Amino acid sequence: MKLTEATDEQLIELSESPRMDSIYFNRLSYFSSKLSAGGAIETCRAVVKGKVKNAIAVIRPPGHHAEVSKTMGFCLFNNVCIASRVCQNDFGPQCR
Repeated sequence: MKLTEATDEQLIELSESPRMDSIYFNRLSYFSSKLSAGGAIETCRAVVKGKVKNAIAVIRPPGHHAEVSKTMGFCLFNNVCIASRVCQNDFGPQCR
């Protein structure tokens, strides 16, 4: 089931599933999670490029609870891992 195509009833059922840990789904969950991951990516890119000395990404959902193949703690994606991998791919050895 795609989150973007699920009915409200399906999203509630998915949220209450024992497989999920502290996840609440609505029709914008996937979109907001992608937007949040993008914010983390752009924040890290700005630091690696030297546009800023340091930064913090004020994003929701935060993304730090999700694991490689499991959503947890209101997080669908682990934004730190995603942003790290993107920067490793984009900047190579410059990103350590």
